[in-house]
Amino acid sequence: MLLYLSTTGDLLSRNFRRLYGRVCGTTLKRPQCSCTKSIRVPITLCLFIIVGYIGLGAFLFHRLEDWSILEGSYFCFTSLGTIGFGDLMPGQNYEDVSLCASSAYILVGMALVAMCFSLVQDQVISLFRLIGATCAKSEAVKVREEVQMAVVGS
Repeated sequence: MLLYLSTTGDLLSRNFRRLYGRVCGTTLKRPQCSCTKSIRVPITLCLFIIVGYIGLGAFLFHRLEDWSILEGSYFCFTSLGTIGFGDLMPGQNYEDVSLCASSAYILVGMALVAMCFSLVQDQVISLFRLIGATCAKSEAVKVREEVQMAVVGS
């Protein structure tokens, strides 16, 4: 299951980056280039996607299971977060439609969460690399200034 989530998350994040680049006008210079790492998807958009998907699931389970919107949201959050306490279970009235819909919802939702985690992870990595490069440049400037002071002082 973890291999599925990792592979699917990476695949979806690459395709979502490409789609986001086309929608926002951030096209690459070479269209045949498959290097989509340069396109950055905002973290807020990833959070909006997850919250929207949980809201969609809450409405779905409100209609299928006669749960309240809050109960549906709770079930979706715990299921997609792989917590799953087991206090709410879909398909209690033995309807195949409800059980199939909830299984498909959770499977697609976990892939969507893996995609968002991959996108956020790439953003955080690039942020730390930028911070590291900035710190390295400032250290290089300090060393250069110390060398200049030592040369001038001699």
